[in-house]
Amino acid sequence: MGWQSAVAMKSWVQLARSNAADTHGPRAIAAQGVLRSALAVSPAAFFSIERLPGTPIFMGYVVEGTLHCQYAKFAQVDADGTAHLLPNPEGYAGPCWNVQGDLGTVLGHPAYIESGTLSQTTEDTQTRVWPWMGKGWGRACAVQARLNYTFQLARQFCGDQAVCHAARAIAVDVARSYRQYLHLPEPPMRAVDPRNKVPDFTYPPNGVVTTAATAAVDRAWRLLARMEQAAYPGGGSDYTTVASVFPTFGDHGDNPGWNYSYSYDAFALFPVTLDGHTYLGAMGHNGVGWRAGLHTLFAVYALPTEGQHDLVPLAGLVIDRVPTGLKGMAVLTGQAALPRAH
Repeated sequence: MGWQSAVAMKSWVQLARSNAADTHGPRAIAAQGVLRSALAVSPAAFFSIERLPGTPIFMGYVVEGTLHCQYAKFAQVDADGTAHLLPNPEGYAGPCWNVQGDLGTVLGHPAYIESGTLSQTTEDTQTRVWPWMGKGWGRACAVQARLNYTFQLARQFCGDQAVCHAARAIAVDVARSYRQYLHLPEPPMRAVDPRNKVPDFTYPPNGVVTTAATAAVDRAWRLLARMEQAAYPGGGSDYTTVASVFPTFGDHGDNPGWNYSYSYDAFALFPVTLDGHTYLGAMGHNGVGWRAGLHTLFAVYALPTEGQHDLVPLAGLVIDRVPTGLKGMAVLTGQAALPRAH
């Protein structure tokens, strides 16, 4: 099996969307009218329709919003050409972002299939299946595939060669510690001011953080908040909605707006010591806004001083979590919806 696919079980899962011929006949046209009406599809919306292989069952859906949520309805077309709605599969909740729903077959049996990753920052996958039982949908079952990974330094961007060299030596360990922090049952947060909390990530995890270093990190959070408010007047002051610019020093790779930009999700600032000097570190996943990707971004800046208007970047490093093989698989029954992006 290939874990690069959103549908991990490619050998036994076949999706109907690849067979467009099933969506242009008289039955499809009849189903489309009922489905469009049930979904209240606007003329400007992009409407799609799929047919359940070997059956007169159709799914119509639209994908809307920045979360790319898929809203679907199901219909059956009788022999006389009359179309009527069917109940949605039990537990259907409208998949979003890292999850997609389709009609298709599983081991040759018609089914509604939701497939995707367990979160937007992993390649661990889940495929959830509702079999078509002839008169209705059966109960859901799911197959999860979890992988083993290793961390690897993928790219580096250097403004200060000495700082970059020192940061490179610890980059993989910092990324590993950051992932461990994110997967704590309740990742610790701390207050920057009476109204706002930020991720309390430290490196090393049990290291001693001085009062001066904490104060400098707090200055950096407030500096970023001011920059955010200047760029978006009238916006809020929630520190979880700001992120620094990941430094590439003019080296723009493929899709830099996505691969070399910080997601706001779980973005963290922290003090980091390199060759006996304290700097400002930043950790997060690549992405845009709340949307996150698979790369971990580690940046180093000079500690900000009072009155500073921008961060001074020194190094930017990209660390990838690379799959090395299958860790394990699990079959689950009666499953609720797949987890959405987080």
